[in-house]
Amino acid sequence: MGLICVLLVITVSVHVTVDGVLANPLSNFVTVPNLGPTHPMDNPDWVPPTAPTKEKDREYWLTSGQARLRRQLELNEQNINVAKNVIIFLGDGLSIPTLAATRMYMGGEELELSFETFPHTGLAKTYCINYQVSDSACTAAAILTGVKNNYGTIGVSGHVPLRNCPLSLQESNRLTSILKYAQEDGRSTGIVTNTRITHATPAVAYAVSGARYWEDDTELPPGCVDIATQLVHGDIGTNLTVALGGGSRHFYPTGTLDRNGEPGRRTDGRNLVDEWINDAVARELRAQFVHDRTGLMAIQPELVDRLFGLFSGNHMSYRMLADAQREPSLQEMTIKALEILRRNDRGYVLLVEGGRIDHAHHDNLAKLALDETVELHRAVESAVRQLDESVQETLVLVTADHSHTFTIGGYPVRGNDILSTGDFSRFDRMPFFTLAYANGPSYADHFYENGGRRNPDDMRDRFHDPDFTYPAAVPYEDETHGGDDVAVFAKGPWAHIFSGLYEQHVIGHGLLFAACLGPDTFHQSDACRERLRGGTATPIRGLAQLLAMLMVIVYIRTKTLLLV
Repeated sequence: MGLICVLLVITVSVHVTVDGVLANPLSNFVTVPNLGPTHPMDNPDWVPPTAPTKEKDREYWLTSGQARLRRQLELNEQNINVAKNVIIFLGDGLSIPTLAATRMYMGGEELELSFETFPHTGLAKTYCINYQVSDSACTAAAILTGVKNNYGTIGVSGHVPLRNCPLSLQESNRLTSILKYAQEDGRSTGIVTNTRITHATPAVAYAVSGARYWEDDTELPPGCVDIATQLVHGDIGTNLTVALGGGSRHFYPTGTLDRNGEPGRRTDGRNLVDEWINDAVARELRAQFVHDRTGLMAIQPELVDRLFGLFSGNHMSYRMLADAQREPSLQEMTIKALEILRRNDRGYVLLVEGGRIDHAHHDNLAKLALDETVELHRAVESAVRQLDESVQETLVLVTADHSHTFTIGGYPVRGNDILSTGDFSRFDRMPFFTLAYANGPSYADHFYENGGRRNPDDMRDRFHDPDFTYPAAVPYEDETHGGDDVAVFAKGPWAHIFSGLYEQHVIGHGLLFAACLGPDTFHQSDACRERLRGGTATPIRGLAQLLAMLMVIVYIRTKTLLLV
């Protein structure tokens, strides 16, 4: 019995610090003497935060709840028209926490981004077939082709391992994107991105490759065609109506400069921009190549059959850091693309990628990630406004390819600056940021070598700098993607089919169904059967109506003669 008592005393003494605070592994992080309350809430003079005045009344919540209910009932009406037009907005890395943090960044927890007002919302599972946490290549395949595949591969099935050139060349392994189906149906197609236009997401729309890294010929295995060449000469790329983005370095040879003075990196000596221009001339197309905002804004849509724009050697700049006189915004590129695409009475399919959300998260640059999300919000808002009378026949879908390890945590008070600290740790007696990452390159910016945290109070003059990095719990050279589900927002014909939780590739099938695209073996709505491919629906329906009228006339005359 005495031995047991001794062991109990030793155990208790090990778990109690000299300050009377229960110890655990976090006790190593205590860097400030216990001279007072270890948390503001422990102070007897602490005053709890107060809510906005109007929100204290129950009538506010009852009234606003009823108003939203009425809106939900109104939005519940189903549009089963053919989606003549499809606009796919893809926020690269646009996780659900990113959406919530962006609302606060814009000015309030209660705000809504433009696409958050869409009537139908769903959740998509984002894993690749061989990775729990995906990349942009396999997720773009799911969305644009309706087929999930391997991490890092472009437009090929799961039978093609990463970097396998021979298997990517087999026709049975190649996937077909919605842009190809649209072109076969006579519709215009376009791609807009603020990343390199040869980057993973846009590449899936027009290219087939064993690796997302084969953007030019520098690492290309013999027998395969690089992604940039496929944009200019590929089956889909050569028929794109609009292609706007960055990445000019993959189109110009080494030893030369693009029209913005940035060096090319092709080793085959080819200038693909000149080849694109010459090909358009040979086909007697009114084509324009632009390299800056001035050139883009000067484009007259009615005078252009093809538009190609490369505005940066690499990715385009973060909008907050860009030279707005030289580089167009995502919003401006989207509107110019729509002005050209909408001239086709048959319809169009447009892919718009807000790709720099992802890049900011990879570098733990939370402010830039939120600001890029605002850019996507503006592009969607302007596009929907641009639709005008075509809104009832245009499906607009906004989603993400994957998430990030980005979190919103602690117990910050209502209205607290989302970029600032929002809570206080009782263990190390320091405040901590509301925004944080599970991993990334910023670890050393926020932790000492012995593991203790650096005091955020010493960083207050830098919180709002675009290059300020937010804490990462694990050191990593490049913050990773997250494996959680992403949101899907839809508006327009058949938008209601995107509600619920589903595998990400179901998005691709939903887009094809709504737009009456894809193989004849795919499920089709009654509206699709009326709109036959090639524009033959109207003549056949007219002929059927004429025959019906003739039969009625013959029947009436026969009855009349019998009566006589």
